Amino acid sequence: MIIARNILAMLGMAGTVLLTGCGGGSSSPAETFAGGTSTAVTTTTTTTLNQVATLGEGAVVINGILPSDPKESIYVRKVGHGPHTIVLVPGNNTSGATFEGMLAVFRSVDAFNDAYTVYTFDYRGSGKSSYNRKITALRDFALDFEKAMNSITDFPNSGVTLVGYSLGFGVALEMIIANPSRYANLVGLAGIGTRGVRVSFNAGQAGTDPLGQVWANGDWVKVSDDSKGTVATEFQQRSWQGDQRTFINVQNIWDMLVYNDVLKYDITQAFTPAAITDPTFRASPNYTNSLYDGFNIQYMPESLYYAHKFNVSGADVVKPVANADGAVVTIPGDGRLANLLSGKKAMLAKASTDFATWRGDQVIYDNYTATSKYDLKQAGATVDAVMINPNQGFDHGFPVARPLETVRMIDAFIKGSLSAVSASAALGGATVNFHPHAETAWETSVFTGF
Repeated sequence: MIIARNILAMLGMAGTVLLTGCGGGSSSPAETFAGGTSTAVTTTTTTTLNQVATLGEGAVVINGILPSDPKESIYVRKVGHGPHTIVLVPGNNTSGATFEGMLAVFRSVDAFNDAYTVYTFDYRGSGKSSYNRKITALRDFALDFEKAMNSITDFPNSGVTLVGYSLGFGVALEMIIANPSRYANLVGLAGIGTRGVRVSFNAGQAGTDPLGQVWANGDWVKVSDDSKGTVATEFQQRSWQGDQRTFINVQNIWDMLVYNDVLKYDITQAFTPAAITDPTFRASPNYTNSLYDGFNIQYMPESLYYAHKFNVSGADVVKPVANADGAVVTIPGDGRLANLLSGKKAMLAKASTDFATWRGDQVIYDNYTATSKYDLKQAGATVDAVMINPNQGFDHGFPVARPLETVRMIDAFIKGSLSAVSASAALGGATVNFHPHAETAWETSVFTGF
């Protein structure tokens, strides 16, 4: 672990450089559908045909968050024709295309195709969606998707399973807050958790940002001024974003942090060909397509900043030690989850983090999931957690690298048959630590995901 951390500090990397670690009537004004021939849609009814419902994909043009905001185009993909609706919400630096492997499973396995109708959305600024106005919170992504769902013919108002991957779990929580009655189930895949993810500086990232703020090793980005916080977050990511965003830099970061277990990454050989000791997954189109997806998106340091500021629990997250300039950084808990998950079921799935061997999830730490289990229970949900043991080819990128196994596990959860045995079977025999709803020894109210 010490060797790994020293290498990361030397190279200026950190676990929060990326987070890949998505109804019926509406009283909003009428929207239009883009792509091919534009078709006017009345959003107060669900019987009007539209491109997404008939063709399986298309761009939904929605109004902005504020009346003065420009419209946005949100790209939607749809597969399957079953009675149960699933919405897949992607991670940071990715679009809905990150789920193409999982969508292919839903298409190719008749039982899944017949059981589920699956949607995924491109965030504003990613994939084929527009980015006409910068977001001001993860909530903006959620409201975009809510408007898009309201405009899709026959999109259900209830019973939906919401699946959030990485940062997408935070967006999924915002979607529940925006319209709790629409969702019956919540799934977190390597999710950032109810209390967000911290953006901090290590020795290699320390320095003076463009606004003159000096950042030292161990400092957290401050959240008192969003514009300054966004600049600081962009500065923290400067080694591989902005004018340093080359394909090879993106690939190097993702190999080390996202696909470290499936590639059997040797951290002592970081950023050299020798680091990849099992290159099998590199031959998969899922690998290549995910890199191009991350490479081609609109760079949005604000999305990572707002993931850092995100905390919908009732507890503040306070940095244990003040920043070098004396500032005590507090991420306030806004308590907006309240009891909005009452009667809902949730599954939290993640590969356990092993720093010493550089296996498992190196982006989202185990405590994020343990505190999320506690917080979701406080909000009224029935919550089970599946922690996949490291060194089995599961890491932060497991929904991309292991799409069949991921879909099988979601299917077991929706059918109510999730257990240690069924989770292991769904994951191809991988061993897991299963934490059922009733346990209280593993879950915790104390956030230590620093």
